[in-house]
Order: sequence, then C-alpha cells, then structure tokens
Amino acid sequence: MRALIVLLAIVVPCQFAVVAQDVSRRAYEGPIIDMHLHAAHAGENGPPGSKLCPGSAADMRYDPREPWPETLGRIMTQAACARPVEAASTDAENRDETIAALARHKGRGVLSGERESLRDWMQAAPKGTFIPAQYLSLSAMARHSPDAIADAFDRGEIAVLSEVTIQYDGVFADDPRFEPYWAMAEAKDLPVGIDVGVGPPGSPMVFPDFRIQNPRHLEAVLARHPKLRVYAMHAGWPYVEDLKAMLYAWPQLMVDTGVLQAALTRKEYYRFLEEIVDAGFGDRIMFGSDQMNWPGLIDEGVAAINEAPFLTYAQKKAILHDNAARFLRLSETAP
Repeated sequence: MRALIVLLAIVVPCQFAVVAQDVSRRAYEGPIIDMHLHAAHAGENGPPGSKLCPGSAADMRYDPREPWPETLGRIMTQAACARPVEAASTDAENRDETIAALARHKGRGVLSGERESLRDWMQAAPKGTFIPAQYLSLSAMARHSPDAIADAFDRGEIAVLSEVTIQYDGVFADDPRFEPYWAMAEAKDLPVGIDVGVGPPGSPMVFPDFRIQNPRHLEAVLARHPKLRVYAMHAGWPYVEDLKAMLYAWPQLMVDTGVLQAALTRKEYYRFLEEIVDAGFGDRIMFGSDQMNWPGLIDEGVAAINEAPFLTYAQKKAILHDNAARFLRLSETAP
C-alpha cells in the first residue's frame, strides 16, 4: 500500500501538470468581440495595398533629411518581413474582408467612423456584426456636440463613443474642453473608448500637436464621474505601472489591446500583457484589433492571444469575448 501511495504521489501531479499545459495551449475558437475597428478608406492610413510587418514599429530607421511621411510610406510598400499583413486595395475590399475576418471568428465588433461609412458597412454585413460607434477628434467636436451625440445614442444610431482621439491635438482626457462629453456619457450610460499611450511611431511629425497620454489623465475624469464606463485603448502602453494603479483604484476602468499586437514585438506585447494579467486584472482586458486598412490584423490579433503561453483557456476566452460582453452589457459569457 505504501508503494502505491508513493507511486500516486509521483504520477498524479504529473497528470495534473499535463492537463494544465493542455488548457493553456488550447485555442479559443469564438465567438469574439473586437472593441476597436475603423470604417476606414483604403488609403486613409498609408497607400492602398501597403504592407505591415507586425512588431516593426519600434525598429523603423529614419534619417531626418527625409520627411517622415515619405519614409513611412516607403517602409509600408517595401515590407522587410516574410509574412506581412497586406492592406486592402479598395474601400469595398477593406469593408468586405473585415466582415469576412469577423465571420471566421464568429465575431462582431465596435466600429467607429463617420455616419455615412458606418451605414455602408452595417448594410453590407449580417445584422449584428457591427456595434456602431461615434468617432471623435478635437476638430470633430465642432460638428458633434455632446447633445448631438446623446440624441444619436437615444435614436440607436450609435452605441459607443469611440474612438476619442483628442490626444492627436494635444488635448488630454482631463482637459476642461472635453468635460461636457464625459458628463453626457455618464448621464446617458454611454461607453467611451479613448486613445491612451503613444500613438503610431513618428506621430508628432505627422500631427504636430500630438502628445503622449498617460493613463493617469483619466484619474480626475473618473473621480468626477464614478459611474462612467470607459476603456483605455491600446491599454496605455507602455505605462504599465500607472495602468495597474488606475485599474486597482478604479474597478470600472477597462482596456483594449488595440494595435499592440501589430506595433510591438511579440515578446514586448506578451511582457506587457502578462504583467497586467499577473497583477490580477485579466478580467479588465478586452481584445481590439485596431483594424484600419489591414483586415488581417483581426486574425493576427486573435492568434496572438491564443498563442500566449501564459494565458489559460478561460483567460483567452475572457479577453476575446467575455470581458467585452460584460462591459457592453451584452450576454455575459460565450458558449
């Protein structure tokens, strides 16, 4: 009997280790919710048909004798990696391939853009594919007042205020000019997604007023509006310590993964994501592809989550679907 007990002590833990390993390697196969999609034109973010190498954003060599937009355009047409993500060549291709990518993952997504583009994309997709969102920059604030956005929400034309890109004009979340929008969003229980972090490489050379936004700029906003539903897009990379402090202090704050799966090296993306998960905030992370002109970013982003060696199956499922469903107050869990 003693020998049997010893044998069980050796074998059973090994069996449990195998099970745990299998769970972490198991891919979540949908449905997904993508919190970060754009109804973009094919040439809106670089030349149509351009190529994007995931992880290359931090390794773009640049000589200031050439204007940065020209350098960026050349880099995007002469991809230096073996398997670049290719951009759509036409507006219709961008729309239709995005719809097809979501269908592959049994997904739906929060789609931002101008109303005309939103209507076009939503009419072309199966009902329920897209959750319409109001894009808002500093210049767009002149066309879309808080009252106008509230009215659009009441009419069911939009369900989210996203993506808020005021940092491209040097305006942070706690700027008084944006306060009426926060007050309206809290009063209407309208979810808000706002860019936080560093933006694309070379942003100040394309948008001279662009300034990097720290997640802490949301602190005063949440203090004034504790019932506000808000998510920090791009998860505020690289400010992981400030982000953890904000997530700890403000349990209603969420993040999306945004463009990180494409802009960062996979090692850095995993390091950043794992630190948030290890701190206990795995239920606050929502998947976002930031698909603008590259429909393949959706597949790339889902694969990055599924291949993360530190995530359990339950955590992959939460990031790819359940956290967003809870935040948007849809059905709380996927089958």
